[in-house]
Amino acid sequence: MPSYKLSYFDAYGRGEMARLLFAAAKVEYEDERFSFEEWKASYKQTTPFGYCPVLYIDGAPLCESGAIMRYLAVEFGFNGANSLQGAYIEMISGALSDMFSKLPFFEKDEKLKEEKSRAAYKDHILPLLVKMEKKFTERKCDFLIGDKTSYADIQLMQCFIIAQRYDASLLTPFPNLVALKERVAEIDGLKQYLAERNQCPF
Repeated sequence: MPSYKLSYFDAYGRGEMARLLFAAAKVEYEDERFSFEEWKASYKQTTPFGYCPVLYIDGAPLCESGAIMRYLAVEFGFNGANSLQGAYIEMISGALSDMFSKLPFFEKDEKLKEEKSRAAYKDHILPLLVKMEKKFTERKCDFLIGDKTSYADIQLMQCFIIAQRYDASLLTPFPNLVALKERVAEIDGLKQYLAERNQCPF
């Protein structure tokens, strides 16, 4: 097993999926976190492309959150049973990333942030979740793709945690997806990590 170090802000952002995959796989790693001030002062200059997260594998850096997520998913068995399942898992992951990226995490005006958040859920997130709920219900499966947990299931869990913290009632129309989120959150390793992790605004 290689040695791992994940270098990212003390926030969820683009680094949290890697942390969740480590937790679900029960694989030890160094969780290096820093503030935005520390990033600008020292960490940024040490990264290959000037941004993060960076996963160091036996000291060698791997950049891009998507590449990191897929690498860990393959290594830890969360990328489906074959390449086609892997492609569908990536499809769902991309859709989740796209819709939740509409949320105004960095908006400082609270009134404007609330307006933009409501609009993001109404215009982007909820319409796609309607389609996902319908498809998931029709398939009558325990997981989004395949017959075991994938990183798409874990990402859905994380996205729903963010949504429930904002307004849990928004997810009422999606009982089967919510039930999936609850099952994933009970996975040994993930359950402990979720109970102990710091609450971050984004």
